[in-house]
Amino acid sequence: PDEPDEPAEPDEPAEPDEIKLTLQWVTQAQFAGYHAALDQGYYADENLDVTIQPGGPDVNPIQLLISGDSDIVIQPFGTVLTTREAGADVVSMGQVFERGAYRLLYFDDQDISGVPDWAGKTIGLWGGFEPKVSAAFGKFGMNVDEDANVFSQGWDMVAFLDGQLDLSSAMTYNEYAQALAGNESDREILMWDPNEEGTATLEDSLVTTEAWLAANPDIAERFIRATALGWMHCRDNPESCIDIVLANGTALPRDFQTWQMNEVNKLLWPSTNGLFNLTDDMYQETADILYNYGVIESPASKESFDMSHRDRALGSEKMPEADLFGNDFTPMDLDPRELFG
Repeated sequence: PDEPDEPAEPDEPAEPDEIKLTLQWVTQAQFAGYHAALDQGYYADENLDVTIQPGGPDVNPIQLLISGDSDIVIQPFGTVLTTREAGADVVSMGQVFERGAYRLLYFDDQDISGVPDWAGKTIGLWGGFEPKVSAAFGKFGMNVDEDANVFSQGWDMVAFLDGQLDLSSAMTYNEYAQALAGNESDREILMWDPNEEGTATLEDSLVTTEAWLAANPDIAERFIRATALGWMHCRDNPESCIDIVLANGTALPRDFQTWQMNEVNKLLWPSTNGLFNLTDDMYQETADILYNYGVIESPASKESFDMSHRDRALGSEKMPEADLFGNDFTPMDLDPRELFG
């Protein structure tokens, strides 16, 4: 009689797929979701070996992406549009921050009730963030370079707190906290929000190249799915994510990372269209602002974003239990005076 078949050897686990992820800036809670996905084993669960490289003043993530030294980078969606116009095939495969964090700060003793009052003021701007402010000036028939004094601002609030600036650039999750912590006067710090003005452009996006995406659709989906779990972990367990970020080495201490984690969560949650979704309307708003105010010379193209991998990665059959909307999200109630003492 025939010998019974030998029991099949269990398949060797496949070698994990390697991904190099470069962050937009230094290690901080702005990027907590990626660190959480690594720390909590979500990348490993998808058989991914993800290396997270911090950004910083000497790191150009887009250059690393184009040269093949990074597979995925975190960059504002507007940078995708400007980089495509310069001829590179970069593309967003997921929009992380639905809402923008960029603000202009000013003290309450400034006579400012709206954008027209910015005329003649000294405004601190960062490279790459001018479009939101240029668009606001343009909305009122003004020109930022002609009607204001533009100051090239560093990544701190010293010039603002010293009184060199009438209005200062800030992110809600970072420099705004630095300003609150450093404000030793009895004046209140007020904020202008481009989201309310209709001149906001989309910030942190999951960016890769069309070539990498075409060659690695399955890896892209697994990366998106694991990263989504990381951000949901930070929504539901902010203290855990603060610990994870601090363990990766941050420039700013726990009180700042606590503030930052809370503010960053507000940029993702609740999610109107589902986590990481970049809709046609969201695209069009940023594309129109950049085109109308001369940041890009020709209209953008919808080829700048591809949600197909996101839709497959986060489809209900893949993540039946996942809450991609977070409608019950409640931020922590933080008092900056107590937090920063």
